[in-house]
Amino acid sequence: MIFRKDYGTLVNQSLQQLLLRSNITNTTVGGIARSMIEVVNLNISEYYDILDINTAMGFLSTAEGYFLDLIGDLFNIKRLPAAAASASSSDSVQRFYVSTGTLQEKLGSLVIPQGTHVSTEDGTITYSVSSDASFSPSSTFVYASILAVGTGVQYNVGVNTLTKHNLSSSEVFTTNELVISGGTDIENDDNYRFRIANATLSAEKANQTAVRLACLSVPGVANIVLRPYARGVGSFDVIVIPTDGIATDQMISSVQSAINNVQAFGMTGTAIKPSIVPVEIEVRLVFTSDATDADKTDIRASVKSAIESYIVNIPIGETFILNEFRQRIMDVDSMIKDHIINCYYFRQQPTFVGNVSIYWDEMFYPDQSSSEAIRVL
Repeated sequence: MIFRKDYGTLVNQSLQQLLLRSNITNTTVGGIARSMIEVVNLNISEYYDILDINTAMGFLSTAEGYFLDLIGDLFNIKRLPAAAASASSSDSVQRFYVSTGTLQEKLGSLVIPQGTHVSTEDGTITYSVSSDASFSPSSTFVYASILAVGTGVQYNVGVNTLTKHNLSSSEVFTTNELVISGGTDIENDDNYRFRIANATLSAEKANQTAVRLACLSVPGVANIVLRPYARGVGSFDVIVIPTDGIATDQMISSVQSAINNVQAFGMTGTAIKPSIVPVEIEVRLVFTSDATDADKTDIRASVKSAIESYIVNIPIGETFILNEFRQRIMDVDSMIKDHIINCYYFRQQPTFVGNVSIYWDEMFYPDQSSSEAIRVL
């Protein structure tokens, strides 16, 4: 084992050996002997630094970047590349619609053509329609499949974000009615290291680790819950939990393909979505006397975001905690004096104002059948 020596230690030891092994006695600073010793040992100390780095890069627990890729190559496991976010028409995400008349009247055709662009209001995020979206002469709306023009998480968007298009008619509108979250950056070192560490076990396939790693490799999947014997002996369900929003049909299809690649003969694994518990809440804020109208508007928007964030981030099967919900509201701003809950609906039914428990395969989400499920007054 090589023990590291710092620059000062190297110089002092060299000076001591020089005095013991030679007739040189002038080792003062600025002298020829000392200067030569300092130059040589400076390079040796730099070598120790390089040696430390190279040693660290040779172990899975400390390797990074290119060196981690080399370790992955030993197991034939490649770092996952960046992926482009997308949404299919079957998931009913990107909607083209008119407020009066029909789409044909406004466009003069029966199709939203492939290559049509949709983007955010500022144009920083752009998607392209990936295939022609046909509709009937009487249609007032149609859903189209779209694909981000670039890769990475920066193309993931929230609800009602993609509202501009380059169609010829200004009387046709568009919006994404659901979150789009399939865009991913190139796999980070921690995730890649975890997959390499489990390479031997996952290579065996047909085991829980192999199924989990295969499913988590699908863009947009944050976690999965495995349910053994869901449909009898030799079957299991994989409940897919997305990074944001609700799992789309396209994501479920991709997870199913991943399961099929690792499951054993005679076993049946099925990718499914969690059951959604719709939430509708209305809160009236009571402000302190020094809050201006502008302050109130900003605070209401922040409270709405805080409520939505709390709801969608409750883990699958966990409990909606009333006190935590109230605390999230009060933490938004010191100008909130109090708040009153006017509407408290779960499963589209009025609910006693308190904690709300759900089943292990359910998750909370703002009620999509409501035009504004979370309201702050």
